[in-house]
Amino acid sequence: MTPTTLEVEADDTGLMIIRLSRPERLNALSPTLMVELTEQLQGLVHDLQTRVVILTGAGRAFSSGADITAEGFPDPGPVSRERHWTDIQRLYSDVVVLLRRIPQVVIAAVNGPAVGGGFSIAMASDIRFCDASAYFMAAQINIGQSVSEMGASYLLPRIVGGRASEILMTGRRVSAEEADRVGLVSGVSEPGEVLTLARNTAGLLLEKAPLALRMSKEALHASQGAGSFEMAITMEDRTQTLCVLSEDLQEAVTAFRDGRRPEFGG
Repeated sequence: MTPTTLEVEADDTGLMIIRLSRPERLNALSPTLMVELTEQLQGLVHDLQTRVVILTGAGRAFSSGADITAEGFPDPGPVSRERHWTDIQRLYSDVVVLLRRIPQVVIAAVNGPAVGGGFSIAMASDIRFCDASAYFMAAQINIGQSVSEMGASYLLPRIVGGRASEILMTGRRVSAEEADRVGLVSGVSEPGEVLTLARNTAGLLLEKAPLALRMSKEALHASQGAGSFEMAITMEDRTQTLCVLSEDLQEAVTAFRDGRRPEFGG
């Protein structure tokens, strides 16, 4: 079915752009949007053609977070409130797990406010850029919720280190300038140009060997959860062996000898 809350573009270069598209609600994360985003990401798990995904928002926001309006959530029916809200919570958290699980490199082009769950979606992406007008905020703490939602308590400390506790527990705004300074984003674009910045980086990534790009994402995330340095090295050795034995590496060697750019086949 065609999604109603997403805009999806794909081309023959291996790039897909997914826009959260509820601009009238600043792309608030309604259950419908989360179901449609989940289905879109699940379709990428075994997609060998798409190699880079840019995730952005329609209009002037990336995402204002979970849509907490009463009409935004379905009737729980006969199940208990505990079961109902556990299911809702899992619906939201599964998206950030999928962003890490899919083999494509995900670039968040944060075109405006990234609040609450929108902040988590940006953090779960592999690379982040933001517009000069963007800001990030863990807003859950400001409405009586914990900040331990959608991976925030895991992701932010690994991205910015010791600043994470203060950012999460105060619920304050983190400007684009501060986000760049503390390493939350890889760069800040001129107003209205963040998608161009993301596209430029996507172009660089699409020049790489497909297997090497997928294995690199897998290795980076696996290393974060490795129990020791030796375990990380073992995983890296396995990953690098797969790449060394690939036809793309042989093509790279031949291209180097011939003084030309390699033509990777994946």
